[in-house]
Amino acid sequence: MENAAQCKSRTRGFINAMISSCSFGLIPLFSVPVMEAGMETPSLLIYRFFFGAIFILMGMAYMRIGLKITLGQFWRILILALSNDVTALAMVYGYNFMPSGAACTIQFSYPIFTCLLMMAFFHERLTLRTAFAIVLAVVGVAALSGIDMTGCDSRVWIGVGLELLAGLSYAVYLVLVPVLNVSKMDSLKLTFYVFLLGGVLLVLFTLFTPTGIQPIGSLKIGGTLLLLGLVPTAVSNFTLIVGLKNIGSTLTSILGALEPLTAMAVGVLVFAEPFDLVTLLGLVCIVAAVLVLIMKGVKLSSLFSKCSKRR
Repeated sequence: MENAAQCKSRTRGFINAMISSCSFGLIPLFSVPVMEAGMETPSLLIYRFFFGAIFILMGMAYMRIGLKITLGQFWRILILALSNDVTALAMVYGYNFMPSGAACTIQFSYPIFTCLLMMAFFHERLTLRTAFAIVLAVVGVAALSGIDMTGCDSRVWIGVGLELLAGLSYAVYLVLVPVLNVSKMDSLKLTFYVFLLGGVLLVLFTLFTPTGIQPIGSLKIGGTLLLLGLVPTAVSNFTLIVGLKNIGSTLTSILGALEPLTAMAVGVLVFAEPFDLVTLLGLVCIVAAVLVLIMKGVKLSSLFSKCSKRR
């Protein structure tokens, strides 16, 4: 019975981790149509985070998770919310300068930045594996950016810079979670407050923009924003938690490689974005760079070993 229970737990973890990465990769599917309808990035993200917070709050109510936090936790979460806002703003702004599939894939280079931050501030050693992963990531970014080496498009460079900033700020977020000592909080509660405070910070940000908070212009746009808050926000974070609890962070990170693949597929199939051999090379290089890092110490032969055992 114990082996059967372990197998069921691992299966649940793999399924939820795949749902999480695929649903997060659907951000362009719901963001791009809203932006094309005239809504600016800050307003789009405000609706995304507040709707996401509402959906997560509903889940917390169902699971009877309290809202109480300490003042110290509040300030720590506020720092995480600021980092999360920078990530979201840079990523979505980047859609204006390059194809959304390529943008999401470049942003997915955040494990590279995480490794560099750990080396810079926590004195982790630069190994041959890490150096090789960084080279792969640089090649992948150059290929996916669509930069013409004979005549550089400055708009593409802006897009690349924004997506690299998104990757860097998300890496900072990942490094700060354990450093700020909030990882012991309930994951749903932590995510709820990150979204809630992130939305509040974005509202303050709009006070310095010419458009302010834009209204939802139609039922269609409202429905799209609800889906944005539900699928690649609330669902993605909830299933991520289930995946982490059942198969751990390493395997969940490996399955996170489905995120840029999903985003690229959406860009090509829905938005008719270009896809050629150079783009494919860039996609493969970035995913390979991430896998080179996160597969360290993981033996592929042992991934499903528990499920293969019979009672």
